[in-house]
Amino acid sequence: MNYEKRVIATDMPKCYAIGLFDADDVPGFVIATEKDGPIRRFRLDGTPMENVCDGPGGVMTVMQTPGRGDQLMATYQFFSPNFGADDAKIVTYTRQQDGSWKRSVLCDLPYVHRFGVLKGADGQRWLIACTIKSACRKFKDDWKTPGAVYVALLPERLEDYDENHQLELTCIAPYQLQNHGFSAVPDGPDALVGTAAGVFRYTPPARVDEAWQVDCLAVEHASDMTLVDLDGDGLDELVVISAFHGDTLSVWHRTEHEDSYQKVWEDPEKRGFLHAIWSGTLAGSPCAVLGNRRDGRDLLRLYVDDGAYQIEIIDHDHGPANVSVFSDEHGDHIISTNRETDEAALYDVTA
Repeated sequence: MNYEKRVIATDMPKCYAIGLFDADDVPGFVIATEKDGPIRRFRLDGTPMENVCDGPGGVMTVMQTPGRGDQLMATYQFFSPNFGADDAKIVTYTRQQDGSWKRSVLCDLPYVHRFGVLKGADGQRWLIACTIKSACRKFKDDWKTPGAVYVALLPERLEDYDENHQLELTCIAPYQLQNHGFSAVPDGPDALVGTAAGVFRYTPPARVDEAWQVDCLAVEHASDMTLVDLDGDGLDELVVISAFHGDTLSVWHRTEHEDSYQKVWEDPEKRGFLHAIWSGTLAGSPCAVLGNRRDGRDLLRLYVDDGAYQIEIIDHDHGPANVSVFSDEHGDHIISTNRETDEAALYDVTA
């Protein structure tokens, strides 16, 4: 692969979250900061647009509200799992007629880290939100109060909710230790959630009055994970980062049983603080794009060549926190929030 890098922001310290945004005016994406800083819109070519907000930051997840070209959903004031997320919430940002953005509280949810929107078999949309823990007591890396998974039916007009009228959440999975990873399954109604106990698949009910289905796909201390058919055999592989904010990358191949995955490869090199992860097709080839925030601080591509799993270094010593990929008439592009060097970058990719 060939990669042409363009730095698109250097004034967003600790840039972190990425969300593609097919807005009513122009398509693009948004980038948000982990610490104090803005959520900013960009055109697909990387040109900065307006700030959706100037702060306060603490954005672990930002995404377009499904079916809305004028609204975003985001976590709010999650500054750290250590004494920095007691006031975290999920909020919406709705673009007004004059071009400004109005923020509204959707729900209070301390320590909310990742969330997404899934569609059930009946077409009903669900919010699924994951808290990394439930409280923080007296010391760093306190995991005595595990996180949980919450869900709610998602109404059409999220901007109707505010601090005094919040979306009601239901806890469907308490005691989720180090509940960090979240990945919506491509072309499916499911989401993967990674915890210290393993990788779990959450499937919304076919009807509102039925229960969610939760299946364990792999018993592995998973920080982040994604599904992709790397070897082209028609069966997905589960790419897993272990342990919490860990240094180990592995691939688990689906067996003949739909919900069973077996480890088939582990990267012999340890890579400190693996964090960024995406999977799909890049310049015509299935792959996973990953990044780590310590040691080499690399942007990486995991792929299969001649039957073997291979790692390619795309960029070095910038420390990606998150990555995303989109395609346009000019080809494929990687967005990377290089948190450790305070830059957001766009990589144009050609085979």
